[in-house]
Amino acid sequence: MLSDPSATASSRRDLSVCLAHMSDPHLPPPTIAWSAFLNKRLLSRILWVSRRKHVLLPSVTAELLENIASHKELSALLISGDITNFGTKEEYRQAAAWLSTLPLTPVVVPGNHDFMAPISYRNSLAQWETWSDSAFPFVRFFGRVAVIGLNSALPTPPFTAYGRIDRKQRQKLASLLAKLGEEGYCRVVMLHHPPRKKLLPFRKSLINTPALSSLLRRHGAELVLHGHSHDATITTVEGTDIPLLGVGAAAMNSQNPERRASWNHLTFTPHEEGWQIRLIRRDHTGHPFSHMECFSSISARQPAC
Repeated sequence: MLSDPSATASSRRDLSVCLAHMSDPHLPPPTIAWSAFLNKRLLSRILWVSRRKHVLLPSVTAELLENIASHKELSALLISGDITNFGTKEEYRQAAAWLSTLPLTPVVVPGNHDFMAPISYRNSLAQWETWSDSAFPFVRFFGRVAVIGLNSALPTPPFTAYGRIDRKQRQKLASLLAKLGEEGYCRVVMLHHPPRKKLLPFRKSLINTPALSSLLRRHGAELVLHGHSHDATITTVEGTDIPLLGVGAAAMNSQNPERRASWNHLTFTPHEEGWQIRLIRRDHTGHPFSHMECFSSISARQPAC
């Protein structure tokens, strides 16, 4: 039992949950109808042809996934958005086929590239419901770890890629965090846009960061994961001490360690006094290049029936 003060370190490790986190694979696009580019997508298409396809390599993503698959202790693969480049129906279908082949069960939230232009639910997130949900926030449980997925993505004007968490999501999130906290779950929140200023310029930021940060400060969370920045950062949610983790884009070929394709190897271990969270950040070859350890004060004990 978690509440047994005689529990050994070994028995606590037996209750640990290990998860992988990656983001922004930007899968090479399939053949797409030309009419899909009569909007903001055209600018992104030009950028893809001129630059992005030369630095976002599927071979790098494949190597990263091969490394993740070698860690048999992992329970799931958390993906914080931008699976596609232009957010077309053809890409959503291609991404669904890709998700079904991954070495671990994925849990997915969308990114700004997945909602670059308006698109129907049927042609977009309906294709990913197996790994996401029809409404946000949603929860996936792995032992006593609760992963809460948020949708910060929305179509925006040209030359912008900002996100927001609307009021409806915030209200449901507040209820979920309170209930899960009372029940002793380790609460891991995942979204695409980071809730912290200055990690990105305003035109690419989470524009209602203060509202989300205030909610997280009031109701608590043990960890927040994000993508979008393509940077392997370790910081905190704005105005709180909640750890906030970014990660290098899963396809990025870069000489800069902070920008190189990477993934977060996370271990959550329950203790009588709270949750211990350990991070080993690995590049796409499996080389570890940064570490983090933190401890949350929320009780990891299950409430009495």
